[in-house]
Amino acid sequence: MKRIATLLGAMMLFASAAGAQNILGGIISSIGSGNVGETVGNVLSSVVGVPVDLTGTWTYGGVGAAVKSDNILSNVAGNAAISTIESKADNILAKAGISAGAATFTFNQDGTFSFKAGRLPAINGTYVQNGSAVTLKFGKALTFLQMDGTVSAATNGCKILFNGEKFMDFAQKVIEYAKKITTSYGVATVGNILSTAKSVDAGFKLTR
Repeated sequence: MKRIATLLGAMMLFASAAGAQNILGGIISSIGSGNVGETVGNVLSSVVGVPVDLTGTWTYGGVGAAVKSDNILSNVAGNAAISTIESKADNILAKAGISAGAATFTFNQDGTFSFKAGRLPAINGTYVQNGSAVTLKFGKALTFLQMDGTVSAATNGCKILFNGEKFMDFAQKVIEYAKKITTSYGVATVGNILSTAKSVDAGFKLTR
């Protein structure tokens, strides 16, 4: 218990009064399940921020999403928006050959990156990372699409999240690119989830 109290004290230094109540509630609820260490680690990641160095090769783990405001997170509508974006965007990208475990991002030290998925030729580009801020600029294959977002630590890897509508733009361009390469992929569109994308940030879940 002394260890828990010490950790709680440290976190209180980094959180507001309202935020601290949420943190305490999450940790206390997990004490009985024996997951205190994991919970404390996750909370510290969200409060303090754990630097993530993107350099290296990551496996794509599917679409990740988050509401844009903590106030929305507690609402059923906010959670529904996250679920809708993740599931529908996953299905759409899968038709372009991009599915969890079957695609990779490689970020090189020289500021270039390569995205490989299924039978698609590699999609290359450049990136700039400054702490948690990251900018991806894809090459000609995706008409030089640029996305500005944030990278944060997650279980077994990280998440890179962008404006939801901008991420849907990425999805649509990948679909169009896939159609140029092969006719075997199913027809897909992001139009039916664009309205949902306005209320969330969306992007990539990556694992080592």
